Amino acid sequence: MNLFSRLFLNITGTSIILSAVVPVLAQSGDALSVVKKVADKVIADTRFGFTLLPQKEVLGMQVIDFRSLQVQTGQQAYAKSQLSASSDTILSFGLSYAGAISIWLNRKQVFSEENSVIRIPKEISYNRFTFNRHFSLALKKGDHELMIRYTAQANTLPVVFLMPVTKAGDLDFAVKFSSGIKDDVQNTTWMLLGPLGKMQQAGPETGLPLYLMEDSKAITWIKSPQRYIPELETPVTAAYQRDPYTDWHYSHGAMVWSMMALDDAGKYAAFAKQYIDFTLQQLSYFSYQYHTLFAWRGSYHRIFRRTMLDDTGAPVLPFAELYLKEKEENLKALVLPIAEYVSKEQLRLKDGTFCRPEPVESTVWADDLFMSVPFLLQMAKITGNHSYYDDAAKQVLNFRKYLADPKTGLYKHAWFDHTQQRSAACWGRANGWVAWATVELLAKLPKTHPAYKQVLHNFRAQMKVLVSYQNPHGFWHQVLDRTDSYEETSCTALFTLALARGVRQGWLSAAYKKPALAGWAAVRTKIDENGVVHGICQGTDIGYDEEFYKKRKTIDNDPRGMGAVITAGVEISKLQ
Repeated sequence: MNLFSRLFLNITGTSIILSAVVPVLAQSGDALSVVKKVADKVIADTRFGFTLLPQKEVLGMQVIDFRSLQVQTGQQAYAKSQLSASSDTILSFGLSYAGAISIWLNRKQVFSEENSVIRIPKEISYNRFTFNRHFSLALKKGDHELMIRYTAQANTLPVVFLMPVTKAGDLDFAVKFSSGIKDDVQNTTWMLLGPLGKMQQAGPETGLPLYLMEDSKAITWIKSPQRYIPELETPVTAAYQRDPYTDWHYSHGAMVWSMMALDDAGKYAAFAKQYIDFTLQQLSYFSYQYHTLFAWRGSYHRIFRRTMLDDTGAPVLPFAELYLKEKEENLKALVLPIAEYVSKEQLRLKDGTFCRPEPVESTVWADDLFMSVPFLLQMAKITGNHSYYDDAAKQVLNFRKYLADPKTGLYKHAWFDHTQQRSAACWGRANGWVAWATVELLAKLPKTHPAYKQVLHNFRAQMKVLVSYQNPHGFWHQVLDRTDSYEETSCTALFTLALARGVRQGWLSAAYKKPALAGWAAVRTKIDENGVVHGICQGTDIGYDEEFYKKRKTIDNDPRGMGAVITAGVEISKLQ
């Protein structure tokens, strides 16, 4: 048991306890002014505008687009690219198309088939897509020429999608595509030729038109056209450069939702309204960009991908919050379909627990409790439908059943259905998402609900365990039960907000006020004079050992922790 645990459990001499742990801010009211400075920095680092950038190949997906050639029914078009293999390998490809295609590797035919209906690839989890079919190639180390002949059919999309994939469905990095042109500065990797009528003469081995084999100058290969598409801007002075704050992302939604609690009609409410209105104004065009230009990593792509709770339940929080107040139709048109997805389409275990198809099928992620529960509670209020309360309560109870480690009482990051086992690490922020989701549920779930008492009991049990892991500086660690992992800001903020709200609402005894204040004092040391928050762990997959989490980088003003920091400051200010 660490120093803080002993001091907390022997609650005598309040001033001695606090001075032994960490200097607490002289004025608790300072918490609100501090997080307003944080929010001001977010506002300063946000641009509601776009810049034109070349559309890039993303995720290794080869989009061979013959639309620029205006290929008509029965006509043919060719595409070729250079394929470089890092070693001898047997490579699997995902393939989608409608029409007839033949594929040659080094002028030897390796695939030929006709398909009447295209299955446009859909991203079903991070970087994993659906395809019409798969086929394999045996490749030697080195460079190879890959050529595709496409014959158009009536009323079909003249686009071929090709992606090297592993058995699990991820991008296979064993090969790289390139145009083969030296000093090529464009992002496109394919040369196109056509459209052509049906050729009568063909080489005896390749099946290719003779003039293609002979490089006839009468037919000219062209580069696949380079498009420029609008992308959201990030100012060069922004503390966080990885993504624009205006984009659609679970962390951005939580951040803006938290800022809405800073005032009802002031500049923070106005910023949230501008963020919401700006997003709604862009949806029509960016739907076209995602579904027609296949910009699967362009701005707002997650709002259209809509295949996981990261894309739905958390990003929509500020939109649902505003809809509760204003009942505008354009908000309704966004919020209700997302609610339909969360309730009826999101992947679940047989008992209704939310899960994901990654890293393996039917994995329960602790993160998803926050990605779902607060939004389900909003929908209960919007619709008056108490089944949303039932679902939210079920998730909180089931996540504890699957994820709580009986040895420590902490939550593991994940639970794997196929092995019936939990993952390795008690990651800090994963436990924090659970804590935040739980206090949201306790605040909004009717006390007469059958699950209320059990939810409250579980919350108290989680908080009792968590304070025993708070270190003498008021922080919690990146891996909660590993003191050799770094002190992490976002989980410390998440536990602080849960403790502070728990005391304020009477769910916890007054004794928990001290670790809440110590947690806030620790978070405060990570906020500089410019309102930049330091020490936030970057986005994190499921790690198979604790070392994975210990090595995760921290990023200044990463929005994955900004909502937690702002809400922690709000809760601490209310606690006083």
